[in-house]
Amino acid sequence: MVTGEVVKQRIGAAFAANNLKPDIVREIAFHMTDWGDDLNELVALFNNIDHVEDEKIRKVVIKFLAHVPNHVAAAKKLVGLGPIEDVFRVGVLEEDT
Repeated sequence: MVTGEVVKQRIGAAFAANNLKPDIVREIAFHMTDWGDDLNELVALFNNIDHVEDEKIRKVVIKFLAHVPNHVAAAKKLVGLGPIEDVFRVGVLEEDT
């Protein structure tokens, strides 16, 4: 089984080969791997959705949504793809009331 550290190193190496600064490469690798456990839980949910209770579904989804998007937004910016956008026009950049 591949560990999160191996994934982090491979992502870092892939972006280092793109001549990015080492600190940027480390940040990209961090932001793309820090949520690996959240990803594994979501994949497990997807693979067993018919056998998971609603409370567990809510817990996994909320945990994922609370942790992952900011990491993805940071990685997107660091690789040079710019900031996140509200492409679905649901107010993602506005504070909840």
